[in-house]
Amino acid sequence: MKIRNAFVTLTICLLLVLTTTFLVNMQKVSAQPITDCRKIVTGTYLVTVTVSGNFDKFPSIVTFTQDGNYFATSSNQSSVASVPSYGNIQGRWKCTSSTEITTTAFNFDYPTATLPGTISRTDLHATFDPKNGVVQATATLKSFALNANPLNDDAPVARTFTFTGQRVKP
Repeated sequence: MKIRNAFVTLTICLLLVLTTTFLVNMQKVSAQPITDCRKIVTGTYLVTVTVSGNFDKFPSIVTFTQDGNYFATSSNQSSVASVPSYGNIQGRWKCTSSTEITTTAFNFDYPTATLPGTISRTDLHATFDPKNGVVQATATLKSFALNANPLNDDAPVARTFTFTGQRVKP
């Protein structure tokens, strides 16, 4: 009888240990290595923007975060003749290959004496040279009325532009 009780007690203890180990390991988080383009894309870049058609050029700072956010601010936000004043640009990006991304971003264009305020959508395709820390991009910009939905609605291309720039090193 003592052997039987000892066996039952040992079996219960073993089951408790296995169950606890399983439950603890179920909650364990393991870091995943970055296997896509994020490692070479993530960072801040000083770029030169060229607006197609009128050849206006101006500097801009763009940032691609590791979690897929995109931010841009420009020296031209206070406007040149061909581009109305606008706010900071924010959006999301994703890898399309090991060195390429697409970005969708939005900003507000401020009203002028002759133009109403709008929301702009920029769709961007960028290629990265990891060896030299260079980004090259082409983009289209579409303007929408403030009450439109630029996520679902479509509009004609208002302008196209390119930019080329260098990654900012710490």
